[in-house]
Amino acid sequence: MLLGAVQAWGASSTPLQLQHRNFHSDLAPHIRYLIDEDWALSAEQALKLVPTDDFKPVETSIVDFGFTKARFWLWAEVQNASRAPGAWNLVLSNPLSDTLSVYLVPMTGERFGKPVEILSHRAGEAFAARALAYRNYVATFRLAPNERAGLLITYSSKAATQQLVYVESPDYFFAQVNQEDMHNFLVLGVLLGMTLVSVIYLTALRSRAALYYGIYICAAALYLFQTDGYGFQFLWPNWPQWNAMAVIPIGAVWAASGLQFARSFVDAPKNHPTLNWLFIAGLIASGLMFITSFWLFETPWFKFVALVLAVYCTSLYVAAGIAAVRRGQAGGRFFFAGSLIVVAPILFGLTSYALPGQFSQDLIGHGARYALGLEGIAFALAIFANLLGIRRERDEAMRREIVETKEKLAAIEALQDAKEKHSRAVQLAERRRDQLATTAHDIQQPLASLRMAMQQVKNLEGLDQEKIAGSLSYLDQLIDRNLQQTRPTASDHGEMDDHHASFATLSQHKPPAEDFPVSVVLNNVARMFEAEAHAKGLGFRAVPSSRQVTADPIGLMRIVSNLVSNAVKYTKTGRILLGCRSAGNHVLIEVHDTGPGMTQEEVDRVLKPYEKGETGGTGLGLAVVSRLAREQGFVFDVTSTPGQGSVFNVAVPMAKQARGV
Repeated sequence: MLLGAVQAWGASSTPLQLQHRNFHSDLAPHIRYLIDEDWALSAEQALKLVPTDDFKPVETSIVDFGFTKARFWLWAEVQNASRAPGAWNLVLSNPLSDTLSVYLVPMTGERFGKPVEILSHRAGEAFAARALAYRNYVATFRLAPNERAGLLITYSSKAATQQLVYVESPDYFFAQVNQEDMHNFLVLGVLLGMTLVSVIYLTALRSRAALYYGIYICAAALYLFQTDGYGFQFLWPNWPQWNAMAVIPIGAVWAASGLQFARSFVDAPKNHPTLNWLFIAGLIASGLMFITSFWLFETPWFKFVALVLAVYCTSLYVAAGIAAVRRGQAGGRFFFAGSLIVVAPILFGLTSYALPGQFSQDLIGHGARYALGLEGIAFALAIFANLLGIRRERDEAMRREIVETKEKLAAIEALQDAKEKHSRAVQLAERRRDQLATTAHDIQQPLASLRMAMQQVKNLEGLDQEKIAGSLSYLDQLIDRNLQQTRPTASDHGEMDDHHASFATLSQHKPPAEDFPVSVVLNNVARMFEAEAHAKGLGFRAVPSSRQVTADPIGLMRIVSNLVSNAVKYTKTGRILLGCRSAGNHVLIEVHDTGPGMTQEEVDRVLKPYEKGETGGTGLGLAVVSRLAREQGFVFDVTSTPGQGSVFNVAVPMAKQARGV
């Protein structure tokens, strides 16, 4: 009775009419299906149910049942429409099927015969087990002239159940295979080549985003490579278990690399803290998805979680693009365009999983390849534009830094110049101060003589009048000379800019020298200090001399008066001798005293300005003598013995006339 029903149903069905040449037809409109939830039916049992209501017509244009563990049975009838025998290929486009069997059910007269298995695939079989080395499953069947037969297909899949079923003539099939392979490899090759060039170039420009971009594009290409069936054919043909589940781990890597690329491009940790936490959450979820997929892959709810994660990651791509555009980031518009391009095929793919039978995965795959290429171009342009923007910002910052550095350098130079001028001003002030101090010191000597003379003013005699007149004359010349030296001149201003101005130079010009008798100096100095020496109970003697010298009279007078003044001041008992003697081409003016004397260390010390000896004083006397002698070109020397006295001598050039020159 059931067999009669089968025969009657078979006789009333309209089979697909097959042609020999360039033939291609979608079998879906002719397919009826049955869902075997418990995997309980055999081919013979399923065949008996074909004419019943258990086999239902496919309500959509595509055979797709969503995510499920069930096994499916498909039934369709075909007929050789020609008068010659022929062979055709039944192509099943789901390369991720775990189990797959195809039966040819011949029909003789009005009866269907026993099903004959023409294709068999079981979980765990390597790619080499296939009769035809093709990424999809292919079953070849033959029909006699005008022969009619049924095709009974059963399959299951943990990944996806969409099954595009085509019947093609061999010539069309092989031409289509070559065309598909060439097209797919060309698109993927161009994409990977472009990505490689972009990554190398952009990485050379020190862009971290370029590295993540390269990983992202490679992961996307690998995902498409796997879903098209090329992964099992070329990458892991001996790993069927991995091939059955590889889609989700690869997809997790794709999602994670895309998130990291977007996060790096917009510099989320710095510019978008909230968005950065969302990126981190997506990265963690992608990592967990990758790890747990090895154990939970077969559960339907896990696949829905993977779809939710894909929606989440896609939303973050778009959010990153919007954030980049709103912030005015260089390359932000390119990135936003790229995020929209990648969203389209992903959303279509997710929709096809959520609404089984509405969209062809093959068409979505083709669109994804082109979208991935456009997306890669957009993202590469985004990175390049961003780098150019960063370069411009760096160049502008460098330009501003250079300007600021120049301004700082100018300020430093101005400050240094001011410091140098201040230092020279201080040096000049020090020299003026020393000149004033020297003048004040020198003035003390004639003033002391004046005071001694004024004490005897009641009994003025010719000698006293001459002594007062000489002292006053010397004092007037001395003050006038030093006032002239302490008055700033044009050369002083020039010295302010001279880096070699020296403290040691107190006068700018050497006073003019003249020939004169040395007795002029000796007699005047004797008249200035003789009374003071006698008042202290000291013997004072000036030895007359007729020798001629070449010197500045005032300068030599200052030297000798300083020496005699010191001798009178620091000698408590004994005598002071002032005289001169010849020494080659020089006249050696000497001052002998019987004072306390000094050690050599003390002599060296008191020759320095403001350094006092054991007996006190201003610390200027001998220092002034030493400086004046050096300025005049004289040789000044001190010989002293502690407790016995000192000898001071100044070697002054003898007048040329006296030398007979």
